[in-house]
Amino acid sequence: MRDRENLRFERTRLFGRVRQIFVELGKRFYGQDWLNSPRDIFYLELNEILGLIDGTSTCTNLKGLVALRQAEFERYRQLPAPSDRFETHGIVYQNPFQPKTAAKPTSGDSLQGMGCCPGIVRAPVQVITDPRRANLRRGCILVAERTDPGWIMLFPAAAGLLVERGSLLSHSAIVAREMGIPAIVSIPNVTQWLKDGDWVEMDGSTGIIRRIEPEGAIAENDSPEIIPSLNSPDSSPPPLEISNGQ
Repeated sequence: MRDRENLRFERTRLFGRVRQIFVELGKRFYGQDWLNSPRDIFYLELNEILGLIDGTSTCTNLKGLVALRQAEFERYRQLPAPSDRFETHGIVYQNPFQPKTAAKPTSGDSLQGMGCCPGIVRAPVQVITDPRRANLRRGCILVAERTDPGWIMLFPAAAGLLVERGSLLSHSAIVAREMGIPAIVSIPNVTQWLKDGDWVEMDGSTGIIRRIEPEGAIAENDSPEIIPSLNSPDSSPPPLEISNGQ
């Protein structure tokens, strides 16, 4: 595991160096009036960038290519996310990337996911879609569709993690175990099932989430304090306790 993580770290460092190269190319292309913005370089493919430099490009209208990609990206944002499991037939991009049968609407007061870090939490939730503009209230349960390393600054304030996608080896699960945060992943439609301020009880061992009524004394406190218990891998962790700070 140590060697695996070291390799991932070195790979990330290499990505950073390569990114610096293309950032500089973006500035130079912008200086030549080939792009409307230096950051537009990231809308181009590698062969398009290098082809312009070595004279093998089949298209020199980089601004037009960038505009086309930006329009495509905007269309992607309006589309539903692909299903976890789907089939394709014939030309791949003619497929809807959705299951044959429509998923049943999420209803009821409980959901089942995949528990990946033990602990029981009773607290309000906060649904976050973009970590760059988020301010997670301390003691809330973080609810997200997926996470990546860009979310790490939110984790210390979270009482628990509920993630719509992922597995036992996904980013959410690994970081949650490292930090001792009760977590459940692979929860169908949890970002639609819950909204900001909903109270839930989550069990990171069983993967069960239940909607509950706000706890009286704490519901009046805008910033409930969560007092976590440390999770030991050698013993069953006690449930997290919630206090109103008194």
